[in-house]
Amino acid sequence: MDTQLLQINVKEIRNIYFVGRNYIEHVEELHSQRPEHPLIFNKPVSTIAQNYKIPYPAHSTLLHFEGEMVFVLAQDSGMAEGSEMLVGSGIDFTARDVQNIAKEKGLPWFEAKSFRGSTVISDRFFKCRVTDFKHLSIQTTVNGKIRQKGSYPQKLFTIADILTHLKRVVDIVDGDLLFTGTPSGVGEVKRGDIVEAALLFQNEIKTKLTCKVE
Repeated sequence: MDTQLLQINVKEIRNIYFVGRNYIEHVEELHSQRPEHPLIFNKPVSTIAQNYKIPYPAHSTLLHFEGEMVFVLAQDSGMAEGSEMLVGSGIDFTARDVQNIAKEKGLPWFEAKSFRGSTVISDRFFKCRVTDFKHLSIQTTVNGKIRQKGSYPQKLFTIADILTHLKRVVDIVDGDLLFTGTPSGVGEVKRGDIVEAALLFQNEIKTKLTCKVE
């Protein structure tokens, strides 16, 4: 096993933060406006998928996948040269039809994002130096076909940007998770589809998750 891979205790996770619209091509594919600062929302920990099985949400008929890099935060999380963070892969499943209605009416995205099994995280995380984030990328496949691939340098907002904004609003707790945005290529999944999200370092897969929509 790679000595740089570590497990986290899912039961100790208290907060899960997400950054929306953090890749310009994704912003454009959803015909959204480019944000001026990190667009952050959160989900309850009860949305974490059990046994990598994703129950199709009863309130939606258009379920989308969004593969993302996921960072483990700490109270002293910083960007000092030489510091390290744990990073893995994750999927933010979204009821796109519900979200589209909410956006049109200017309503919160709760029901579009926070449903059973909508949050999926890899079981292992890669220890990475802050100075090496530029070598990270995320890749999402559906039924074996690559649907998304995005690198860290393509992000509109870096981890430093996001942490600065987040710390102005809330106190970070050790073990909090941060989903840092999805690249272009999001799309629909149906029951029976197998979705994988892999974290790559210098184009080599370091950790990945595999889940099934049911």
